[in-house]
Amino acid sequence: MKENIKLIISLLLILLLLPLLITALISGREACPIIKEVEVEDYLPAIVAMEIPWNYSKEALKAQAIVSRSNLYTQLEEGAVSGEVKHAVDQLKENKMNDDFLERFQNYQEAVQETEGQVLCNQGKLTDIPYCRLSGGKTRDGKEVLGDSYAYVPSVDTGNDIDSEDYLKGFYFTSEEIEEKLKTKYPGFAWGESEEEPVKIIKTDSTDYVLEIQVGNQEFQGEELRDALGLTSSCFTVQDLGEKIRFLCKGIGHGMGMSQYTADQMGKEGKNYKEIITYFFPDLEIQDVKTVIGQN
Repeated sequence: MKENIKLIISLLLILLLLPLLITALISGREACPIIKEVEVEDYLPAIVAMEIPWNYSKEALKAQAIVSRSNLYTQLEEGAVSGEVKHAVDQLKENKMNDDFLERFQNYQEAVQETEGQVLCNQGKLTDIPYCRLSGGKTRDGKEVLGDSYAYVPSVDTGNDIDSEDYLKGFYFTSEEIEEKLKTKYPGFAWGESEEEPVKIIKTDSTDYVLEIQVGNQEFQGEELRDALGLTSSCFTVQDLGEKIRFLCKGIGHGMGMSQYTADQMGKEGKNYKEIITYFFPDLEIQDVKTVIGQN
């Protein structure tokens, strides 16, 4: 009972502090000087809770806490708005008195507390740290996908991801459904008159994620189509089944950076969070945020 009371008090404090964080994210850290390192640690568990399943291994949660903390401080420095922060507020308001949520939330609090102040740095500076729930069996090369500025994100083997029950998922659409979904975001889209290969993959990266794809009268980036159609990833194949078109997706998310599923498996195999981080980001260093903040 005492532990639940402590957790409830912590959650209430987080709810009070999160609006300050959102202000800082929108306007930049200087616009809200009350935002300090200790306060970031207070509301970070709520953000981590939105990003990784609560029942993953403790070391995976700790690795995610470092990734999330790094991204949060990077956003604070840049004054970028994080939708996940706003979503965290809504989730806390909805679940703060739920016993199951309180028990799960404790896992996130411990992960944050046991990695307090630790961030990932590229040559001594904070930087964006990508992650995904589940890769296609190998993570994507950051330089290949996003250019030289992401050269610190290598492609690594994540064969464990193939064992996940969520690894493969098929999506089936009629041509009318595809047209309706795409016209919502791309008003100029038209299915076209040709019945030959209405959907054609033009280019993939070295890990088979779709970079460019022709659909009807337009070309899309793989991630654009994934978002428009609600696919689990852009690592997919396309098959025309006659009445419907099938997209068979591998993995969940954009496929770059730390695969949370592989991180979970590594934790279960006895790897610690530093080993997990080093596996996915061998060129980055874990540093105390107090030594790097304000240097970006």
